[in-house]
Amino acid sequence: MPDNLQSTQDSANIDRTATGAIADKGTTTEKVTTGQTSTTQEVTDKGTTATQTTDEEKSLANQTEDKSLLNQASKVAEGAPETYEPFKVPEGYKLDEEIAKEVGGLFKGMGLSQAQAQSLVDFHVKQTNEAYNQPYEAWRETQKQWVREVKADPFLGPRLGQVTSTISKGLALAAGNNTQLLENFKQMMDYTGAGNNPAFIRLFYEMASMLTEGGHVAGKGPSPAGQQKTGEMPSAAKAMYPNLA
Repeated sequence: MPDNLQSTQDSANIDRTATGAIADKGTTTEKVTTGQTSTTQEVTDKGTTATQTTDEEKSLANQTEDKSLLNQASKVAEGAPETYEPFKVPEGYKLDEEIAKEVGGLFKGMGLSQAQAQSLVDFHVKQTNEAYNQPYEAWRETQKQWVREVKADPFLGPRLGQVTSTISKGLALAAGNNTQLLENFKQMMDYTGAGNNPAFIRLFYEMASMLTEGGHVAGKGPSPAGQQKTGEMPSAAKAMYPNLA
């Protein structure tokens, strides 16, 4: 082969730089940057490409530089005081001392500061009060509903004053001289709310009506004005008109 042809072929296979110098055929590195990740690609002299993942592409579980949540517990615990101050509760609410000590230990183990622990106590008090008041609220709503039903009743509503007066008289007659029994019964009606129940009121009204309905008038003898003393003879006018004054 002619030397000039061999030289031409060799020069065709030679990579040159922008200045015309012969480029090194060793390993070259090309860095490709995308919008989200940064990846370094190595181009070998055989044409193969090796990709290296940067720290930005590593998953959370593979971030060895940062400690796991469990290993960070010591840092969180630094916010807990040696001993918590007495927790504040609303007036009328009492936090059991034993419970306070127990939750204090839990709060300290969780690394909660005084303010953080107090916020949890406030939440507990709020939920406890709502749970405590819920049955009373239900009872009160029931009372309101019964009162509305009584007033709307076609029989009880128009004569409510008469009905309550008759029931009061009937209860007094039934109790007799036992005033304490009568008072206890009235307290029971208020405490249970039965005194507002439409069925209770109607039934007691019917029973009280039977106890208080009119009866015969007992006589007490003739009027003293028409009588005369024993052994005294009546006058002619008196005999004719005994009731004449």
